[in-house]
Amino acid sequence: MQYLILALIFLAVFMLLMALAKPKQREDVETRLKRLNEDDAAPEFNYTPEEEAPPAKKDGLADLNAKLDEVFTPLARKRVSEANAEALAKVIHDAGRYGMTPVELRTRQLKVAVILPFFVAIAYSALIGFDFVMVPLLIVICGVAGYFVPILRLRSEATARRNAILRELPSTLDLLTICVEAGLSLQAAMFKVVEKSKPSPLREELDQALREIQLGRPRGQALKDMAKRINLKEVNSVVLSMVQAEAMGTSVAKSLRVQSEIARENRWQRAQEKAFQAPVKLTFPLVLFIFPVVFIVIFGPIALQLMANWSSP
Repeated sequence: MQYLILALIFLAVFMLLMALAKPKQREDVETRLKRLNEDDAAPEFNYTPEEEAPPAKKDGLADLNAKLDEVFTPLARKRVSEANAEALAKVIHDAGRYGMTPVELRTRQLKVAVILPFFVAIAYSALIGFDFVMVPLLIVICGVAGYFVPILRLRSEATARRNAILRELPSTLDLLTICVEAGLSLQAAMFKVVEKSKPSPLREELDQALREIQLGRPRGQALKDMAKRINLKEVNSVVLSMVQAEAMGTSVAKSLRVQSEIARENRWQRAQEKAFQAPVKLTFPLVLFIFPVVFIVIFGPIALQLMANWSSP
């Protein structure tokens, strides 16, 4: 009976999450007509290979994850509208997960929101015992928290990625400046920096820009696309100065050196701001954890002595 109640509560929370995640039901008519026209216009290719390759072996967790994706992907696809897709795509791109789609992110949200409350409720019931108050409360809290955990994780990755790019920007510009001053072209200098640098988000973006240039995209456009992907004003300033220097025929090395000095000065200013914020951030742990212990150590023996004197006849 307890597990039946637990299953009913779990199902109710799941339906509530589905209702909250569901966008508008009515789809745009033009979008549907366009989709149908694209499906009708798509050519059909009947290709039968001579020998099919054996399917790749999957371990238990990967197979279970694939089955869960098959279950939740249709639900997630129905609950991603155009506005939601743009917002989710921005979060994904800021985190550097270019291979992930908004539907995959929504699928991950639904999986975590369903699986996390289930295991928490089972663990709580097995360790402590079934409680008609705590178990439904845990299911609701874990369901809501699990739904937002993937997005919060991506935002945390985006923040860490931006900080890493800002840290690596001055040294990368210095390497580019040295290579250009040594006689290499800008593209060859970028290749040398990618070859000699340690793995980092900025190195990955430079590598992506070089691949686009090798595929035929103009160098200025590839650099602008890189700045658009990174979405940082410091990188935008560097790319703009490089493109303008090449367009006007001025020295690219001088432009890079000036930008490296500006980036290093900005990094020093950010470090100073964080240093000034440290005392404010230390106030909460000091008041909550350190001061009570200090007061206990100082006034504890005095209080015990006073209590002993008052209790004695």
